[in-house]
Amino acid sequence: MMVGNIENYSTVLEFLDEKKEVCRALVKITNFCTTIEVKRHSISGIYLKGTDFYVRYGKDSHCVTLQSNNQKISAMNFFKKAMGISPYMTNLIWFTQVTEKELDGLLTNSGKKMPSNVLPCTFDFDYVLQLLVSQKPPYKVNNSYVFSSNGLNCIHDDIRKALTLFSETKEQMGELTRRRIEQISNSSFDNNSLVDSKGKVSIYRGRAGTGKTIGLIQTAIKLVDENQARVLILTFNKALVSDMRRLFALAELPDMFEASCLHVNTMHSYFLRLANFVLYDGKMKGEKFLDNYNKVLQELLEFMQDDESIEYVRELCQSNYQLDWDYILIDEAQDWTNLERDIVLKLFDKGKIIVADGGQQFVRSIDVCDWSVIRERNNIKLKYCLRQKENLVKFLNVYTQKANILSGKILTNGNMPGGKVVIVSQEKLFDVHFDEMRRLVEAGNIAYDMLYLVPFSQVKHSYGNTEFKDKELFEELGIQMWDGTNGANRESYSIDTNELRLLQYDSSRGLEGWTVVCMNFDVFLEEKEKAYVPGEVDSLLLETPEERKGKYLLNWAMIPLTRAIDTIVITLKNPMSKAALFLKEVAVECSDFVTWID
Repeated sequence: MMVGNIENYSTVLEFLDEKKEVCRALVKITNFCTTIEVKRHSISGIYLKGTDFYVRYGKDSHCVTLQSNNQKISAMNFFKKAMGISPYMTNLIWFTQVTEKELDGLLTNSGKKMPSNVLPCTFDFDYVLQLLVSQKPPYKVNNSYVFSSNGLNCIHDDIRKALTLFSETKEQMGELTRRRIEQISNSSFDNNSLVDSKGKVSIYRGRAGTGKTIGLIQTAIKLVDENQARVLILTFNKALVSDMRRLFALAELPDMFEASCLHVNTMHSYFLRLANFVLYDGKMKGEKFLDNYNKVLQELLEFMQDDESIEYVRELCQSNYQLDWDYILIDEAQDWTNLERDIVLKLFDKGKIIVADGGQQFVRSIDVCDWSVIRERNNIKLKYCLRQKENLVKFLNVYTQKANILSGKILTNGNMPGGKVVIVSQEKLFDVHFDEMRRLVEAGNIAYDMLYLVPFSQVKHSYGNTEFKDKELFEELGIQMWDGTNGANRESYSIDTNELRLLQYDSSRGLEGWTVVCMNFDVFLEEKEKAYVPGEVDSLLLETPEERKGKYLLNWAMIPLTRAIDTIVITLKNPMSKAALFLKEVAVECSDFVTWID
């Protein structure tokens, strides 16, 4: 980014005046704010398609113009979040290995030079200003022209503070984030075990915390970095998408890790784009798509009924860089539907599909998607819990045992001793909160590493907007939060190191925190019990309706309880609720590390 205030500086520039006529006049420059995308490609690696600039990465191409435009929009959104307003943003592209003569040759056609926002390797300041006024013409004051990026009366100090906030986020990322970055960049991880070159789908299975998501990210990095592959990571959870994007940003991955090479998205967004491009000519709106989701996917699957139609759809996807991917990596694959699975199996060669399967960790349906129906598969079993400390694993095993549900014991490798559980009434939450925040910070973490989870009933719905009901109460006590129950926030991640994260229970899968606070845990389980719809019971499994319901409730309990690394705080609204009485039994057996506060 380049931001500046200038005093007493004017220069002659060419621009479109208020009558849209070309004007060359003296322009007073007061301030500017612009993003600059830097590329080191030589002229042979750059080409124009229409008015858009593309660069080559091996056999693939990437639209730099789109990337630059998206950066401008991201910067504006950043300033709006940090300051409440944004300056008028311009955007530039800088080809550091291209001379002005080479650039002019690329831009000139039939003797006419096309306007652009591109800088050559060397230039003077007026060259930059000329590109800026081409994007935002100066305004007239009396008989003179003035160029300004303010527009919304932003001042230089406000912008400086906002950018400082961003740099502090990187410098003070916290021990937990630092550890995750070390994990994804660990060269000792054997990525080859996850990519089968013999045309098999790679499926690796494991409970929560066994490293499935980190494994996907490591695999993606290897594929992009060593194979120059274009990789798409899909997951069900928007909050997990934004958490992955935060991790990539803080890890400062190389230039190749941009949207065209490695992209993280939700499955719904991907299938909407696919159906729109193949069937609806871009006319299907998101709301209508979600209302008719299964019907649209069925139509898409039926469209690809034979080899000829499948090849046709694949060729269509190759013409759209947002759909043209070499590999697809699927997180939480057990929560997919058979329709979603079958479409992917038709679009991608089996050796290009990598799946992370969490077994019974469902959210959308009690009937998990069976990926083992694929005969050409490579199974990798992840046995050990790598996220949670020993005492938390003990707590979960006792919880499962007392629930009387047949389930394999969670295993650890013995390398993470410690951990504790605090169970407290909702009214006494704040007595615990500040002590736990202090412990978290003393361990080298930041507020972001405390994750609050709330039930549906604690989310306020008003005129299409949602937010946490008690947010004002928290703020009055000096507790800052990134409110993930607010739909407007879920597309991005927190940029303030003093903000804890708060989400609905349903959005927590795949996330982790040093300390996780499960607010009104009994209310959450009651909500899930009311939402339970009894299904058909397979007599061959010898499973009763009660056992099926018990498995359903245990799964929902395990999703939030497996998010924490060091500390789980559970608050209860009703100390005599079924969930509270059950937890009391668990607490008695684990009394050496579970604190019960009446």
